[in-house]
Amino acid sequence: MKKPDLNNNIGYLFNTVTNALNTFMQREITQHDIEVPFEQLKLLMFISFHEGVNQQLICSKMNKAKPGISRLVDSLVKKKLVDRREDQEDRRNKKLFATEKGIELRNRFYPIGFSNLQSIESELGEQESAELKKHLIAIKEIILNRLNTEK
Repeated sequence: MKKPDLNNNIGYLFNTVTNALNTFMQREITQHDIEVPFEQLKLLMFISFHEGVNQQLICSKMNKAKPGISRLVDSLVKKKLVDRREDQEDRRNKKLFATEKGIELRNRFYPIGFSNLQSIESELGEQESAELKKHLIAIKEIILNRLNTEK
């Protein structure tokens, strides 16, 4: 069997780019004395921009499994960055809200994360960045369509 060229394997490339970005962002977080892991910060950002969201919607929008999201939410609640509140229409459902402390952390992290992502896009170039986004959206739609049709 011929040895595969991993740089031509889209799955390998997605995985390594994601890992590199996560490592880079975690380093930036550490350098700015933010003591919350990047994985939790990503969820805090989502909740803070979608106040009142429930875990099921988070799983769907972030393409994450429920047990993983539950653990992350528990950690954010424990750190008093997120509140769980009963849904008045369905008491079994819990809505999630960023606390004042969570909003302060989001406001501290957001400019750091955003400027780093803008810098990466700038190095890539406007046209290539736009094309990459277009292709990533198309790939995501293909995958989600397959997930939805294979249920």
